[in-house]
Amino acid sequence: MGSTSETRTYDALLSTTLENWAKGLEDEITSSNAFFYMLKRSRSWIGLDALGERAKFSLRYKNTPADSFAGYDIIDTTPQDGITAAFFPWRQLATSLSINGLEEAQNSGEYRILDLLEEKANQSKDGIIEHFNKAILQGNGINTATAITTAYTSPTNNSVFVDPLPLLVGTSPTAGTIGSIAANISDGGVNWWANQRAADTGTNFASFLKDLDHMRNLCSKGVGGFHDLNITDQNTYELYMAALRSQNRFTDYTRADIPFDNVAFHRQPVVWDEFVPDTAGATTTQSATSGTWWMLNSKNIQCKYHNKTNFTTTPFIRPENQDAKTATILWYGALGVNARRKHGLLDAIDTTLAT
Repeated sequence: MGSTSETRTYDALLSTTLENWAKGLEDEITSSNAFFYMLKRSRSWIGLDALGERAKFSLRYKNTPADSFAGYDIIDTTPQDGITAAFFPWRQLATSLSINGLEEAQNSGEYRILDLLEEKANQSKDGIIEHFNKAILQGNGINTATAITTAYTSPTNNSVFVDPLPLLVGTSPTAGTIGSIAANISDGGVNWWANQRAADTGTNFASFLKDLDHMRNLCSKGVGGFHDLNITDQNTYELYMAALRSQNRFTDYTRADIPFDNVAFHRQPVVWDEFVPDTAGATTTQSATSGTWWMLNSKNIQCKYHNKTNFTTTPFIRPENQDAKTATILWYGALGVNARRKHGLLDAIDTTLAT
């Protein structure tokens, strides 16, 4: 009974330590990913106590009209259309953390085994961060380079992850179905469910900056103001920095409150990520002559997750036929938009421009 009690105490120590470690995992993940950091910073990283069949994103595509009146004029009280909802499927993510019997024997003693646990936990954390980042920015391009508009699909079990950014804010704004809504839907001749998109035509620094300003203004139309996050690939980021230097545009050059290497575009942060694909070429392979720049409005894009399964750890379990114990880290959530027209994509950017 002594050894059994010791083992159970030991397992409880491992599970408790892992649970305490996981409490800060959300902060570490969102602080290691510019996209999720901005969502959390703007309160668009939303926890829910219960999940419905699908994640609901309420949206308004038309405002209730207003009109002047005088004295006893009749005020129009006709109920108005214009409110609906987009629905995105819930997705699940898991990673495991295992310790085998030999590793336990080699690291006997409380402090040594906890050091080993921390090392393995950090390994799992880095795996989650990389997968989140790649799956959001590249979709199934992780498996097939040209599948960036398709949600990541596990080659092991065929499960799919959240809808990727190249689908939500893509090169074909009116194609397909996004959030259960046809992308080409319109009202009064206005397509209200299509993101902004243009292929850059800049031939020098000045025209490149002009194209950026134009895309920014397109994204500002309608209720909700200007965008507040810019994500680019490395080559485009370096092109933008060179353009700023050449134009002596050093005002608001950086945002000190953003924990990423960044410059500012109209006072909003510009960050680059190594996993940003070449959206114009529809591939994860970067091209020196085809850069990508996303302009996103955090008020109109959200990540919703289950409070009880937000990077939650399970207890360590030892299978009957294996000399090892394993715990898992689980996440349930969905990524979606509620106003695609507030987001923009400028791509096919010639990143070899020199003047």
